[in-house]
Amino acid sequence: MKKLMAAAAFCLAATFSFALNPSKEYSVKPDKYGMSYKEEKVSLKDGAMLNAWFFETSKKTTNWIVISGSGDGNMADNIELASQFLSAGWNVAMYDYRGFGSSSEFEIDPDIYIYPQFLNDLNGVLDYLRKTRAVTKFDLYGQHIGAGLSLGVGANRTETRKIIADGPWIGLEQMKKKYKEKHNKDVVIPFGYDKNFEPLYGCDKARPNLKGVLVIVSPQDEMLNPQDMKALRCATQTYVVTSSPSNAKNFETDKNMYFEKVNKFLLQ
Repeated sequence: MKKLMAAAAFCLAATFSFALNPSKEYSVKPDKYGMSYKEEKVSLKDGAMLNAWFFETSKKTTNWIVISGSGDGNMADNIELASQFLSAGWNVAMYDYRGFGSSSEFEIDPDIYIYPQFLNDLNGVLDYLRKTRAVTKFDLYGQHIGAGLSLGVGANRTETRKIIADGPWIGLEQMKKKYKEKHNKDVVIPFGYDKNFEPLYGCDKARPNLKGVLVIVSPQDEMLNPQDMKALRCATQTYVVTSSPSNAKNFETDKNMYFEKVNKFLLQ
């Protein structure tokens, strides 16, 4: 009976593993770990206001990486990742999408796969970073929803140097089809999402401004596997986390190896 219940719980978790699941409360903040940072509000042209944390290394550098979340929880879940990038010599910017954390109120429907407004959110943070820190080049890192956003937005911005995409979605129609096949669930694809910013189309070819694109993927993930990643033609490297049970666990599976791969990619 216990095994049956555990299996049912796993299936339920898998079913909703890709649903947007915002958390408004921060379970922890960076100062709890003795990390120096600035909390700033980023005003967007459409009236939204995003909460963002900015970390700078003790040694002055122009290297910046922007972290975009998975669509589950909020940016507090990525504090450990921020500390890893800081240790590697990168300044870090992280933010919450509207409807997440302390960013503007925004109703999130779990049946909607992603909102086109999230494109504005990432672009707005990048514009803010350029304006307030005089940044001319930046790297992007994202997980799942944020990985796809980083690919779509990053490929269309000339300031992007490198992109790290952990378990990215490929395209909206492709994800709708996968949900139906795997879970018999109809997800809603939003109107107004510019196809040029879907990873499949934004990452359709090598881009002269991009110095590299690292895709991270688990072969055990039921929705997105290494075969799916071959559609991303701008990808220059793929890190297959062979022992990871799903893309949601890629970082946790072997943190040392994970960041060894990421750091090597950034320094190439």
